[in-house]
Amino acid sequence: MKIVVFATPQENPFPVRLEKGRPEPHDGMLLLLAGVGRRAAERLDAALDAHPAARVVIEFGGAAGVADAAVGDHHTVTRLFDTGGAVVGTLPAVPGLAPAAAVCGETIYRGEAFPWGAAAGMPLLYTMETAVLHAVCRRRGLSFHSIRLVTDDGRGDIRGRYEHTLAARRDATIEVLRLFGEAP
Repeated sequence: MKIVVFATPQENPFPVRLEKGRPEPHDGMLLLLAGVGRRAAERLDAALDAHPAARVVIEFGGAAGVADAAVGDHHTVTRLFDTGGAVVGTLPAVPGLAPAAAVCGETIYRGEAFPWGAAAGMPLLYTMETAVLHAVCRRRGLSFHSIRLVTDDGRGDIRGRYEHTLAARRDATIEVLRLFGEAP
């Protein structure tokens, strides 16, 4: 069984209303609205306690493009960096998606530059949840994958572009999430 985790209601592309922290079954998956930061990790932990058959966690969400990331593209996050540029984790790639690295911070990205970013050698995104969710799965020995849709560049009307891009790419996101099977 796989659990698909979203930080915000807008990130859920399926026609299922989600309540924060309450997993809902849909199309062979459990969908979880987790929120951000430490509370997201706590909600995922609780969902995994309630559903011990879950062996795969897939995080899906919008992400700001920091460098070399085109708005509207789906990526599989394969490397995690802290804001200082230290690698804090690696993730398995989702087949068929272009790889990206993620800067994992605790605040909303506002377009700041990360001078070390070019060394990533792939598109660089900014996320607020990936590192904490990855830590939960690593501690539990579960497979964790992060699929991100580049929604904006962290400048200007972030919320408007975030919501618009998620809505415009809803069908493509559903296909990506449905086609990604459970890892062995």
